[in-house]
Amino acid sequence: MRFFSVFIFLILFRSVLSQEYLLSNVLYLPSHIKALVVSKSHQKLLVIKIQNGKPVVIDQMIAVTGLKFGDKIKKGDMRTPSGVYFPVSFKSKKILPSYYGEGAFPLNYPNALDRYFLRRDGDGIWIHGSPKKEILFFSSKGCVILKDKDLKRLSDYILLKKTPVVIQERFFYIPYKEYLNLRKKITEFIDRWKKAVLNIYNGDVSHMYDLYSPKFNSKYGTRYDLINHYKKLFYSYGGNQPFVKLINKMILYDVRKNNKKFFVVYFQTGFLSGDEIKTLKKVLYISANDMKVVSEENF
Repeated sequence: MRFFSVFIFLILFRSVLSQEYLLSNVLYLPSHIKALVVSKSHQKLLVIKIQNGKPVVIDQMIAVTGLKFGDKIKKGDMRTPSGVYFPVSFKSKKILPSYYGEGAFPLNYPNALDRYFLRRDGDGIWIHGSPKKEILFFSSKGCVILKDKDLKRLSDYILLKKTPVVIQERFFYIPYKEYLNLRKKITEFIDRWKKAVLNIYNGDVSHMYDLYSPKFNSKYGTRYDLINHYKKLFYSYGGNQPFVKLINKMILYDVRKNNKKFFVVYFQTGFLSGDEIKTLKKVLYISANDMKVVSEENF
């Protein structure tokens, strides 16, 4: 009996070892975009690209985060926020105190998920350099700090307002099959969202209500307010054929404590508005627990 138990354990152990585990935070990227993934517990930043449908680490460096552990809640709490953000500008060392080293990339914290759904405040979360040869771990006021030589290297990967920065408590790896299932789940949701928008042209908004949480909140207000905004935006006349195109799609997976998980989907959309072709850069924040949009913003 004991031999049999050991035999079964060895089979299971071998099965686990043979599985391929992938970093789950990056599900889809265009070929020209790299993602940055920061682990607060590991004090490390990974540069990720998608290669043959899988996330691959192409660079890594030390990344120092907040003095206090846990997720950021309010201004001055010395914590680094968890979430998905984008560098919105670059500040040169010429206009900054020497503390910031070679420069800084301000991030769009708080984003719409922080501001309208999670109700977090604060500002001034940057990725910046440091003139010090060695940086003490867990010593920032909430920013992500790199050595100057690493910030220069990182700059080559960053496209402003396009490069996603995923900040997590830890790197989160899952089996390849689970990774594929996650990607399929959110891709199917995006297809439903696109079809629901097309239905607005026909005066049918019921599908949009199905995709948006009753707790949804954004710059435009509740889901009712947002869908009314969509009705004004997505319409056609004069026999023009409605269309909605999505390009440069990025899908990130944001894993929090207490089993809170969010898909963050960025895309550029082209659509017919009246008799004009318009474009928007949009970010959807989707609860992975019930697959409902909880907030969104134009970027």
